Amino acid sequence: MKKILKSLFLTLLCLILVGGAVFYLGWVQFKVKTDECGVLVSKTSGVYPQVIEKGVFCWRWEPLLPTNAKLMTFQLKPHVYSKSVRGSLPSAEVYAAQLKGAPEFAYKFDFDISLKVGKKALLEKAADSEITSSDELDSHLNRTADRLAELIAEYFILASAEDPTKIATARSKEQILSGIGSAADLGDVEVVSIFVKNAQIPDATLYNRAKQTYMTFQDYVDEALTKSAQHQADTILSDNRAVSRLTQIGETLKKYPELTDILKNGDSVEFINSLNSTVGGTSGTDAVFSAPRNQNTEAEKNAPQNASADGE
Repeated sequence: MKKILKSLFLTLLCLILVGGAVFYLGWVQFKVKTDECGVLVSKTSGVYPQVIEKGVFCWRWEPLLPTNAKLMTFQLKPHVYSKSVRGSLPSAEVYAAQLKGAPEFAYKFDFDISLKVGKKALLEKAADSEITSSDELDSHLNRTADRLAELIAEYFILASAEDPTKIATARSKEQILSGIGSAADLGDVEVVSIFVKNAQIPDATLYNRAKQTYMTFQDYVDEALTKSAQHQADTILSDNRAVSRLTQIGETLKKYPELTDILKNGDSVEFINSLNSTVGGTSGTDAVFSAPRNQNTEAEKNAPQNASADGE
C-alpha cells in the first residue's frame, strides 16, 4: 500500500513539475518587464496579433517547441535624444563683409527631443520585419530625431525672419509640428516633447540688408566689367582692321611696284588716291583706303598764299 501511495505521489509530483514547466514556458507575459511590451513571432504561427504586456495574462503554446518562437521586447517609455544644430545662413561671410564690423549670421540650437512608437505600430513594424529589436527601434527613433532637429531649427529661423518681434523658440510643441507640416514625415513616431535648451538665431533684417548691399555692389561691378569688355572689344576690332589694311597695302605694293615711287616722294594723298583707283576704282566713303584727316593737301596749304596774291 505504501509503495502504491509512494508511486502515486511521485507520479503526481512529476505531473506537477511537467505541468509547471509547460505553464512556465508558455507564459510569455512573465518574460516582459515593466515599461516594456513584447511581440511574439513563431515559425508555426507567424506574428501573434496582440502585443504582450506586463500584468496582462498571456499563455501561448508556440514557445513549447524548441527554436520555434521568439519574443521581441521593446521599451514603451519615451526615448530622449539630445540634438545640436549648427550652421550659417547662405553666403553669410560674403554678405557680412559688406557691413561695418562684419556681423555673424550663424545659428546654433540645442534640443532635447522625446519620441516613442505606439504598441500597434510596433506590432506592425515587427510583422513587416522593419524593427526586430530594441536596438533597431532606438536607431529608428534616433534618425527621426536628427531629421526633426534640422526641421525645427529651420522653422525657428524662418519664423524669426517673418516676425522678429516674437520669440520663435517660445512656441508650443503643437505649433512647431504644425509649422513643420508634412516635411517631418514622422510616420508612426509620436513626438512626446520638444525642449529648447539653447537657441542662437541670426538677425534676419540685418542679413537681408547686407545681402541687398552686396547685390547692389555686384550690379555696379557687372556694369563696369561690361563697359570694359566693350572697350576691349572695340580696341581689338580696330587693331584687326588696321592689320587688315596694312596687309592689303603690302599685297597691292607687290602687285603694283610703281606705287612705291609715289610713296617714297612722301605724297600720301596722291598715294592713297592712286591705291584706291588701282584696287577698286572708288573714292570717298566707298574707297578701300582713305587719306588721314589731319594731313592737309598741297592745294590746301597753298590756298592762303594764292588768296593773298589775288588780293594784291
